[in-house]
Amino acid sequence: MDITVQQAREHHARSLEKEAEAGREREMRDRLIRRVREGDPKRWSYGALARAVGCSPELIAYIVKHPES
Repeated sequence: MDITVQQAREHHARSLEKEAEAGREREMRDRLIRRVREGDPKRWSYGALARAVGCSPELIAYIVKHPES
C-alpha cells in the first residue's frame, strides 16, 4: 500500500477513536448536569449551571430537556 494512503488510513482510524471518546465524555457530562439539576433546580438554574460548567445556558437547557440525547 502507498505510504501516503497508509498514513491517511491511520489518521482516519485515530479520528474515529477520538470521536468515540468525545461521545463518552459528553454522555458523562450530560448525566452529571442532569443529576445536579435534579438535586436542586432552584439553585442550579440553566444560567448557574452554564457558568459553573463553562458552556451556554442553551446547551444546559437542551441537555436537561432531552435526556436521551
